[in-house]
Amino acid sequence: MFLPETDIDNVEVSIENLEPEFVIIDSIQTMYSDEITSAAGSVSQVREITARVMKMCKQKSITTIIIGHVTKDGNIAGPRVLEHMVDTVLYLEGERYFSYRILRGVKNRFGSTNEIGMFEMENEGLVEITDPSSILISDKEDANSGGTIVVVSMEGTRPLLVELQALVTQSFFGMPRRNAIGIDYNRLTLLSAVLEKKARVSLGNQDIYLNVVSRNKNK
Repeated sequence: MFLPETDIDNVEVSIENLEPEFVIIDSIQTMYSDEITSAAGSVSQVREITARVMKMCKQKSITTIIIGHVTKDGNIAGPRVLEHMVDTVLYLEGERYFSYRILRGVKNRFGSTNEIGMFEMENEGLVEITDPSSILISDKEDANSGGTIVVVSMEGTRPLLVELQALVTQSFFGMPRRNAIGIDYNRLTLLSAVLEKKARVSLGNQDIYLNVVSRNKNK
């Protein structure tokens, strides 16, 4: 059931009448209370709305998910008041070019935060991936060809086998390119600097492409 409402008073009335077992607030920055004079999304509004939602849902034993805006860096936008108030903070992360998503817990008052969940976006929604390593390693026969390597990456307490593909080629432009897909761009820059310094590999005039293999069964 959907309620297109941003006034917390009307939301509370609907929850009282419907008595649901599960509630999703999307997003907390759009909610407001007439008792607070500041605009929706301000620190005082977020604090007040969150407190009222928590009080009502805890009294009625209703599981509630509060969705918050995030910055370009992936952190919850604004002051961290929302993270401090709730019981659990979950990040749903994913690359723009992949259909896979990682659900990561960064705060949990009732359990561990060392576990992750991996999902794939399908037509029916998010579907759990039971064997993540199988989708992060290509299914080609010659997996040991030049420019590819299988490494172990730890996500929480789960080891994942990931295939990395790297290509280094001479640049014909004044500024060599650095392209990273599925891996942090700053990590690629750091690795190239280490190779230049320690291995004495000249990369100043080379284009570098680094890619984490993602096998898409729809292609």
